[in-house]
Amino acid sequence: MRSTSLFRLSVAMLSIAGAASSFAEPAEPTLPSPVRVADIEEARQVLNGWLAPGYFPSTVVSRPGATFLRLHFSSVYLPEGAWVELANASGEVVDQFDANDVASGSGEDGYYAKSVEGDATTVTVRHDGSNTGRAFALVVDRVDVGFAPITGFAVIGADQRERPACVLATDATMYRRSQAVARVYGSGYVATAWRVGAENRMLTNHHVIGNQQNPADFEFWFGYEHAACGGSDATTQGTKVRGGQRLVGDAGRDFQLFTLNDAEFSSGKVARYGYLGLDVTPLAVGQPVYIPQHGGGRPKQIARTDDSQRACSIASIAGNMRRYTCDTEGGSSGSPVIDRQSHRARVLHNSAIAGSNQGNAIEVIWPTIRPYFANGQVPSGSN
Repeated sequence: MRSTSLFRLSVAMLSIAGAASSFAEPAEPTLPSPVRVADIEEARQVLNGWLAPGYFPSTVVSRPGATFLRLHFSSVYLPEGAWVELANASGEVVDQFDANDVASGSGEDGYYAKSVEGDATTVTVRHDGSNTGRAFALVVDRVDVGFAPITGFAVIGADQRERPACVLATDATMYRRSQAVARVYGSGYVATAWRVGAENRMLTNHHVIGNQQNPADFEFWFGYEHAACGGSDATTQGTKVRGGQRLVGDAGRDFQLFTLNDAEFSSGKVARYGYLGLDVTPLAVGQPVYIPQHGGGRPKQIARTDDSQRACSIASIAGNMRRYTCDTEGGSSGSPVIDRQSHRARVLHNSAIAGSNQGNAIEVIWPTIRPYFANGQVPSGSN
């Protein structure tokens, strides 16, 4: 990466006592609490000085025992030709950004870098040698410190969810459609979101990203799943993408339509994961469905059968809500409930109630999000 302009971001320090949830308050009493996977800690770690040939200054941010770290920068000052690299304990570069990236990707009060797995992150300022003697300055004002989540299940009977690699062996279309589903992380919490249509559009719950929040403060992890059907817990590397901007959301129908970071979307990073289409026709009881999800923030699972080993299906209709027998858990909020025949999304999952799981029907969400799709046409899915 190379910057073509000089940019400075300087904001007041944000003081957070403990782990402050900025998620929206649930719109209905049945909505689950978001699954917390990180504490947000204050920090004051500064890296500054002057650039010199062959000199690449660095600092290490560490929190012993953390499962991941995500750094928030209150101030970034980089001259043209300089950029920042974030590496994990093995020295692998996980993220890099320059002044232009910060200018286009900042959230409410600064810039969140992408999360780095493990309990240490090395921050290094790199440059192309054209800026000898130029000043640089970085200020890390807070750190998201990850830990293993503890979730409350919304599983009906035994847990029938499967790894995508297991589904691939018997239903390649179901596997392919599920690739459009991403793990959400932000403000210390995890959930699920998914790409809808060919444009830069994403859907999740309003109780995941509220109207008072900036999607740029969140990250979305596509392709995070187990690499094998069984025998190994190894996961695929996947692709982390920053959020973009909020388009429209509604607390009552519990949805949020938003974009991914424009530059990252335009780069084609997420193109290989495809996208889901929508079906806005009335959904009948008995319709077979399936739910790709990131319950507990863990690698993706797909719920497609119930305890009877039959396809899970729509069990009942209650107003805007559609209830079904597919298993979910905390962190599955925002998942698409997909028609097993058309492979289009029919419901936006958000909660559990008395022996079933439920969400708002896409048919009641569509009239509000329709203006944000080309020619107001219902989007179809990728191949």
